[in-house]
Amino acid sequence: MAQVQPTSNQSVGTWPAILTIVLFFLSNIAVIFPLRLPVPFSISRAIRHALVSARVLPENPDEPQAAKRTYLHFNFITVPLISVLILLAAGVFDAGTLRDGIVGTGGVRPLNIMGLFISLAYISISLDATGLFRFLAFWVASRGGSSGRRLFTYLYVFFLLCGVIVGNDPVVLLGTPFLAYFTRVAGITPPTAWIFSQFAAANMASVVLVSANLTNLVLSEAFSLSFLAYAAHVVLPFLAAAVCVFPVLLFGLFRSPTLVPRRIDIGLDPNEVRATLVDRKGAIFGSALLVATLGVLVGVSTIGVPVWTVTVPPAVIMLLRDTYYDWSRRHLRTHPRSPTPSESPSPTIASGDIPLENVVSQKTAASLELREVHAPGTAPHDRIHGPPRTPSPHAAQSPRARKATPPPPRRGPALVPRLQAVHARVTATFPTVTYVAARLPVALLPFAFLMFILVQGLAAQGWVQVFARWWEAWVRRTGTLGAIGGMGFLSCMLCNFCGTNIGATILLARVLQVWIASGSSTENPQTHDGAIYALAVGSNFGAPTLTFSASLAGLLWRQILLQKGIQVRNSQFLIVNLPISFVAMLAASVVLVGQVYVEHPR
Repeated sequence: MAQVQPTSNQSVGTWPAILTIVLFFLSNIAVIFPLRLPVPFSISRAIRHALVSARVLPENPDEPQAAKRTYLHFNFITVPLISVLILLAAGVFDAGTLRDGIVGTGGVRPLNIMGLFISLAYISISLDATGLFRFLAFWVASRGGSSGRRLFTYLYVFFLLCGVIVGNDPVVLLGTPFLAYFTRVAGITPPTAWIFSQFAAANMASVVLVSANLTNLVLSEAFSLSFLAYAAHVVLPFLAAAVCVFPVLLFGLFRSPTLVPRRIDIGLDPNEVRATLVDRKGAIFGSALLVATLGVLVGVSTIGVPVWTVTVPPAVIMLLRDTYYDWSRRHLRTHPRSPTPSESPSPTIASGDIPLENVVSQKTAASLELREVHAPGTAPHDRIHGPPRTPSPHAAQSPRARKATPPPPRRGPALVPRLQAVHARVTATFPTVTYVAARLPVALLPFAFLMFILVQGLAAQGWVQVFARWWEAWVRRTGTLGAIGGMGFLSCMLCNFCGTNIGATILLARVLQVWIASGSSTENPQTHDGAIYALAVGSNFGAPTLTFSASLAGLLWRQILLQKGIQVRNSQFLIVNLPISFVAMLAASVVLVGQVYVEHPR
C-alpha cells in the first residue's frame, strides 16, 4: 500500500486553513445548488460588440436591441475553479499544491485515473453507437413475454450485469432513454418503478470492478489495491445487496399494478429487435476489445503497470475503427440513392443512434461553400452565372453619390461561423466519431482535478489530520463494527454534501491514508480492510440516497429524464431511494463484517 506521512500538527485556526475549508464547502454546495446570475444588458452588449469587432462573432444588423439574456453559471466546475484561483491569489496554495493535486501524491495519481476513465468511457459509448445496448435491452424485453413482473426481473438483472461490466454512467446514459421509450410504448404510466430500479441497479453494480466507477479508481490508487483483490472483496457484498434490494423494489415500493403491471404487451417481433443493432461487426469488435481490455487490466494490476497504458491503446484502436467505418460510408450519406425493395435505408441514420440533425445534406454543404468561396468584393449574386444585368437608370444618374459614399469593405466571415461550418462538415463525414465525442463525460475531468487540488489543500492546511484523529477516536471506541458501519454511513451521506461521490471518496481516502500511516490500523487488520472496503461500497451505494448531486450519474439521469418528458422531484428522489440505499448498505455491511472476520481471524 502507498505510504502517506502524517501531516504536521499545524493549527487549523489560521486564516488560510479557515479560508480553505470555507471555499471547499462552497464548492460542494455549488454542486447541490447551482446558481446562475443574469449579466446586465449593457455589459453583454459591450462584450458582443467587442467580439464582433474582433471578428469572432458575425455581424447581425437584424438583431433587436434587447438581446437575449445571458447568465453567469456557478456550478460544479466554475465554483471549484474560482475557489482554487482565490486560494492561489491569496498565497494559500502554491505550485506544489497544484502539482500534487494534478500529478498526485500518496499513491493517488489523478492523471492515471483520468486516462483510464475517459478511455473506457469512449469504448462504452462507441458500443452504444453500434446499437448493441439497445439491441440487448429489447432482446431481454422480448424474453419477458407478457408477464410484467418477469420482465421487471429480467431488466433488473440485465442492468446489474451491464453495470458490472461498463459502470453506472454508461448504464444511465444508455438505459434511461430506452426505459423512457419502452414504458411509453407499453403504456406504463408513471414509469417510476422501472427508472428507479435501473438507477439503483447501475450504482450497486458499479462497485464490483475497479474500472466501473471513478471512485473505485481513486481507492485502488490510494491503497495500491490490485483489480483482482478489490473485486474479490466487494463482489459478495454487492450480491447480498442486489438480492435484498430486489424484493424491496418489486414487493415493497412498487407493488402497485399501476407501476408494475401484471401483463405487458410490448409487441416486439424478432425482426424489430434485430433492426436495433445497426452495426453488427462494430458491436462484435467493440465487445471483444472491451472484454480483452478488462481482462488485461485484471492481469497486470498485480505487477504495478500504470493502468492508462492498458486502456488508452484500445480506446485509440476503437477510435480508428469508428473513423474508418464513417469514412467508408461517407458516399452513402453524401450521395443517397433510392433503396431497392430488398434494401432498407442506412441503419445508422434510420435507427436514431446518430441524430438526423447531425448529418448535413449535400445541399446544405454546397450552400455553405457558396457563401464562403466567393472572391472579396464580389456580391453574392455575382456567383450565379447568367446574362449580365442591365444597370438601372438611378444607378447611371448618380455616379458621384456612389463615389462620395463608397460601400464598406467586405470582410471575411467571422471565426464562429467558420468553426460551425467546419464542425458541420466533420459531423457529416464522421457521424459516429462526433456522436461518441459529444457524449464523453469530459466535464468530469476538470471537476475531478479541481477536487483533487482542494482536498490536497485541506491536507496541506492540517484539516485531513484533524479528521483522521476524529476517525481514530471513533474506531477505538467501536472496533471493527464501528469502522465498517461508520465508514459506510459517512461515505453514503458525504456523497450528498461533498461534491458528489467523487469528492467524498477523495476526502475520505485521504483521511484513511493518514489514519493508516499513523500505525493505528495495523493493530487490527479487520478494521483496516473493513474501513477501506466499506468506503468502496458506500461511495457507490451513496449515489441513490438523498440528492441527485450525490453522483454525476444522478445529475445525468435527471437531465435525460427531463429531455424525455419525465420529471422526478427532489422529494420523490429522496423518499424512493432512501430505503433502497439503507437495505443495500445494511446487507453489504453485514457480509463485509463476516468477510473480514473470516479473512483475519483472531
